[in-house]
Amino acid sequence: MSAHSVDVQAALPEIVARLQAALGSLGLGHLQVQARLSGQRLLLRLEGDPLPDPERLLQGLLPTLEQLALSYRQRLVELFGFPLGEGIPEWHREWRYQPPPNPNSPLYRAQRGDGEAIQYVLNYLLRPQGLQARVHLHPKLSLLQVNLQAAEVPDPAWAKDFVRRVLTRLEWTFVQRLRLSGQKLGSFLPAWSQEFDLKQPVFWQAPPARLSPFPSPAADTLDDEPSPPSPAPLD
Repeated sequence: MSAHSVDVQAALPEIVARLQAALGSLGLGHLQVQARLSGQRLLLRLEGDPLPDPERLLQGLLPTLEQLALSYRQRLVELFGFPLGEGIPEWHREWRYQPPPNPNSPLYRAQRGDGEAIQYVLNYLLRPQGLQARVHLHPKLSLLQVNLQAAEVPDPAWAKDFVRRVLTRLEWTFVQRLRLSGQKLGSFLPAWSQEFDLKQPVFWQAPPARLSPFPSPAADTLDDEPSPPSPAPLD
C-alpha cells in the first residue's frame, strides 16, 4: 500500500464527517455514509430511506467532492445508494475530478483559435517525425492553412491523415476549410498543395492502411509507424 493510500485511509473518518455534514446542509441528514478505498477509488455507500435522486445529490455534493479531491487527491469517487437494510444498491454513480483548464497553456489557447498556439501544438506533435509546421488561421473564412516542411517533401496522404487526427482529437470547431501543403526545407515554393472542405464526411475517413510521412519503395511494408504523441503534456 502506498504512503498516499495510508494517508487517505487514516483520513476516512474525517472524509465521512465532511460528507455527513454536507448531506445535513442539503436536508439529507437521514442518509448514513460509509467510505473505503479500492485502489485509487474512493467508494462511498449512502444508505437511507428515501434515497435522493442521484443526479441532484451529485450536484449538491459537488463542492465537497471537489474539496476532497484537492485535499486527498481522490479524483475518482464512486457513490452507491442503498435503501435502508438492503444489500443491493438502487443506484450507482461515478464522479471524476476535472481540474480547471490552464488558460495559459498552448493547448487551451489553440482550442480557442490562437494561431500561434495552433502552430506550437502542431510542431510539438510533428517533432518526432522530423517535420515542422507553419500555420496561418483566417477566422473570418474559417480557413486553416498548414504548410509542412522537412528535409524530404512530406507525403500528402500522410499529411492529410495527420491533420485529420489532430482535428478529431482537439475538436477545433472554428475550422471549416483546410489548405494543406508540403514543402522541402529551403525550397521557395511548396511541392504540393491541397484544399479540403471539412464539412464533407469524406475528409474524416481514416485511410485503409498505415502511412509513412516520407514514402519510399518499401513504405508499404512499414507496420510500426508511430502515431503522433498525445497532446496531453501541453496542458
